[in-house]
Amino acid sequence: MLCDQLKYVRKANKFTQQQVADAINIERSTYASYETGRNRPDVNTLSSFAKTFGVTVDFIVNLDTSVPMSDIKKKYDSGINKKQMVLSQLNSDEKNIIAYFRNCSKQEKQEILDLISKKK
Repeated sequence: MLCDQLKYVRKANKFTQQQVADAINIERSTYASYETGRNRPDVNTLSSFAKTFGVTVDFIVNLDTSVPMSDIKKKYDSGINKKQMVLSQLNSDEKNIIAYFRNCSKQEKQEILDLISKKK
């Protein structure tokens, strides 16, 4: 179910509900309602979640029902082990920056990268 996928992928990325909500500019209670299944996010919000979590929308909504969910989770887990190690070492501010960056347009990302390269 969508609510289970959202919760799973958020925890796999080691984000709090508040960090996800802040990253896509919604209230934490709104995000929590998606994880509990009380409400369903629209397509644009799903796209923002996918960017934030570094997965596809298809993964979040589990469209490929021919593959058991346990197999998808195993494949995803094996692919994020290195990322999890890195994310687990980040503080809350650093995680927030990554989540915001993932939701930026290409132009915004380039502007951020240019700003960072000037600071070096």
